[in-house]
Amino acid sequence: MTKEIYRNGLDRRQTLGIAVSALLAAIVGLKAAHAQGKRLKVGLIMPNYDQLRWKNADQAFFEKQAAALGVDVLAQASNASESLQASQVENMLTQGIDVLVLTPVNANAANALIRRAKQANVPVVNYNFLINKGDVVCFLGRDAVEMGEKIAKAAVEARPRGNYVIAAGEEATSVAKETRQGFLNVLKPYMDKGDIKLVSDQFNKNWSTDSARAQVENALTKNNNDVVAVLCGNDGIAYGAIQALQAQGLGGKVFVTGVDAEPRAQELIKQGLMALSNFTAFDQMGVEAAKAAYAVGNGKPIEANATVNNGLKDVPWIKILNFNVTKENLEQATKDFPWWFNAKA
Repeated sequence: MTKEIYRNGLDRRQTLGIAVSALLAAIVGLKAAHAQGKRLKVGLIMPNYDQLRWKNADQAFFEKQAAALGVDVLAQASNASESLQASQVENMLTQGIDVLVLTPVNANAANALIRRAKQANVPVVNYNFLINKGDVVCFLGRDAVEMGEKIAKAAVEARPRGNYVIAAGEEATSVAKETRQGFLNVLKPYMDKGDIKLVSDQFNKNWSTDSARAQVENALTKNNNDVVAVLCGNDGIAYGAIQALQAQGLGGKVFVTGVDAEPRAQELIKQGLMALSNFTAFDQMGVEAAKAAYAVGNGKPIEANATVNNGLKDVPWIKILNFNVTKENLEQATKDFPWWFNAKA
């Protein structure tokens, strides 16, 4: 069986061959010293290590690819702290990094970090959360609107009528807002017809499991436990939703979705407590980020498969595969991505 079961318009092996030549003029000569043999030094900043993906997937594959390219990596996580992240950027610039790969804790406040990097003549690769109006050289991430649409389409196919809850993620991130928008794109026609009613819709700060549990508890109380689906911004939020449902004897009776397909989510899918979790190919993401940093640092054009407007300019976008993981394709996903689906929580 091939991976066609996952693909909805984006092939994991799609050639990332759309060269973004416009970048070349901006970066030619920036790193001429590297042509003379100096090793490239790249700073990689993850938002935290609380979610399994950041250290075990994104960072791990970035570092592996960087090593293959002969690139030195300084890697840190910001513990979801904007002030710590700012200090980390300053520290990395002091250590003489050539390129910064930044996953912002707060994408709405990250422009100050980009400006500081530019003052030091260090280009920034924007990772995972799109930075609004960021003067960056490229963006790497999934299409979160598309992801939300895939999740919501599966939900309305299974539950075409009834009360829905949207438990979104951290409002300061593009992924949370865009995933929610994808949900609404699909739900709106059903809402307009009166088939679906959105009884609770809120963002949950820091992707909090506790906040999500409280949101779903409140929705259940206000609607006499009459909820047919809970669409969640990530797996951690889904865990809170499931806790609230189980407390009311509704575990497995409500269509609950997640994002990232963490090991714990995989178990919940097997148990029937979670209907699906959308997975992103974090291995591809880390590898392509290292390649992009290497290209930028050596004055070469980045290869991207799309562009995205971040409010300031059209940015080369290396778009990453995502697909829904369910009971039906979990076994195949494990064969195709054993580094993640055989991982331990």
